[in-house]
Parts: sequence; structure tokens; C-alpha cells
Amino acid sequence: MERVRKPKRSFSLKGEDSNLSTLSFFSTLTINADTPEFSFRLDLKRSESFPAHRFSCKGYWFHSDERYTAFPVPKDSAHLQLQLGESLGAGRTGTAYSAQVSAPLPQLSRPVPSELVVKFAKLNHCRNLAREAWIYNYLDRIPQSSGTIIPRCYGFFTTTLTELPSAKRPYDLPWSSVDGEHAKRDDDLWDDVEVEESLDEIPSELITKERSAWNSWVPDSKNPLVAVLILEKGGPMYNEIDDEDPLVKKDIKQIIRDLSLCGVAHGDFRMSNLVRSPTTTEVCPHHKCVHKWNIIDFNRAWVLDLGVECIPDAIVAVDPGYRQPGFYGWNPSK
Repeated sequence: MERVRKPKRSFSLKGEDSNLSTLSFFSTLTINADTPEFSFRLDLKRSESFPAHRFSCKGYWFHSDERYTAFPVPKDSAHLQLQLGESLGAGRTGTAYSAQVSAPLPQLSRPVPSELVVKFAKLNHCRNLAREAWIYNYLDRIPQSSGTIIPRCYGFFTTTLTELPSAKRPYDLPWSSVDGEHAKRDDDLWDDVEVEESLDEIPSELITKERSAWNSWVPDSKNPLVAVLILEKGGPMYNEIDDEDPLVKKDIKQIIRDLSLCGVAHGDFRMSNLVRSPTTTEVCPHHKCVHKWNIIDFNRAWVLDLGVECIPDAIVAVDPGYRQPGFYGWNPSK
């Protein structure tokens, strides 16, 4: 008896199969850097991102699902060339830099800002950045989220280092790590768990989390991988002054609600993961305004399907905890 498959949910309104998506613009990338600390040229190609499991509120567990798979990578799109600028900040898993578009671009369906953000994964955190790339791609497939509550993404790119670039000190390089923690592996993700479903029920051409090369990826010191994510550039991070502004609080609560209705739990929602919106931010169709804040850094995010969940339970499950102790990184009551 032939097995009947459930109809797939359509993400055809946006995404890499659409000329409207910035994720379809570029297949290759060159980053040039010439600073007092280091000098290098990197030539990178678009890489497949790392899909997530689907979380279920019933049983509070993760599941393999054929609707949550790797997205197609554009093969014959344009080339992007960037000149690396100043460091914008560093976290546990990566470092972000500003970068100027340094070569003419072909005519695209949407103008590309002259200044972008390059987020470098530290050498042992490429897997985490691959997951973040998947979340940006997932949100891009949901109408009116990319460019309204999150910055637009221009792709996830990787290359293998054949030789070490010139630098005063090896740990000055954007992808270097000096803490040594988990140097031989990446951090675990929320959905790094065993699932009950058999992959036999999922078509072999679909790349689920278990089938992804990123699932078992470990750093290779002999052939180090450099991974970067290209994003629109926002403004300053949320700070203590913003935290007292009632209009800011209202705006943040609205974009959190919008993200929750996309079925995305941030997983690491802190002050440093909120930035002023890029100048290209568009009107939010839900709140009929241009939000002044964007949410960033999705390397710890996980997803659920609101189409099969009880909405109130799901909203509670993905609530990021705005202005709770974890948001500040400390307990404000002490």
C-alpha cells in the first residue's frame, strides 16, 4: 500500500526561490582586511545552514520533521566584495565587524546598503553560526518578519584556511578564540537530543538535522573552517537608559510578540541581542509602524509549529523573558 504524505506547508511567498529575498542575491563572497592587527583576503562560498528539530509543547520534546530541513543554496548568483572595518563587538561564539561594499553590484531586486555586518564564528563555533543562518532563512520564509523585526540576511558563507593570514598575534584574527573552552567541539544546542521518529519516513533528498553534516561537525585544527554570516547593519545596542523608556518597552514587546507568532524561541534573549533597527526597516503589517528595534543573535534559537500547537501554550513556551533577570545577565533584585 502506497504511503500518503502529509501536504507540506508552503513558504513560497519569500525565500531563496524568490527574487525578493536578499538570501538569493549572492553565491560567493570576498572579504579583504588591512588593519594594524591583521591583513588577509578570504574567498568564501555559500554553505548549507543547519536545520533545527521541531519542538512540541505536548511532552516538551523535539521531533524530526520533513518541514524543517536545510534550505537550497543559490549557485549562480552575484559576487559580494567587502572591505572589513571596525569591530562591533564580540561574544562567546563570534565577533561582528562592520564592512563596506567595495565593488559594484549588478542590478538586484532590492538595493544593498553600502555598509553591512560580517559576523565571524570562532573556529570552534561554526556549527552554532550555521544554526543561526538557518533561523534567519526560516524567518525569511515567513512573510513580513525579515526586514521588520530582524535584520535582513545576505547569506552564510564558509571557506577552509589553507594558510594562516598575517597577524600580530594569532588571537587577534576575527575567528580566533583565546578562552580554549570547548576547543575541540562546539557548544551543544537545545535540540541536540535523540528523537523518536525514524528518518525512513522522511524523503531521502530532504536534509534534516540528523542528515546535516553540521550535526556531527567538529573543529579540525589541521584544516580550520572559517564561517561568516552577512547581515544588515543596525544601530546601538539596548542599554539601561532604553530600559526605562516606556515607548521602547512597548516596541520591544511588539517585536517579541511578532517573533513568537513565527514559532521561534530565541534561546538567549539579552540586552546585547537587541539593536536599533537598520534604516531600511519596513512597516510592520501587524502593528502598522516601523519598529525601532531589531532582534539579533539566533545561534541558540529553536522552533515550533504554531499550526499544530495550542497557541496559548506555544506563546508561553517561546516567551524570551523580556526584562527578567536573565535579560540583564544578573539578578536586579540583589
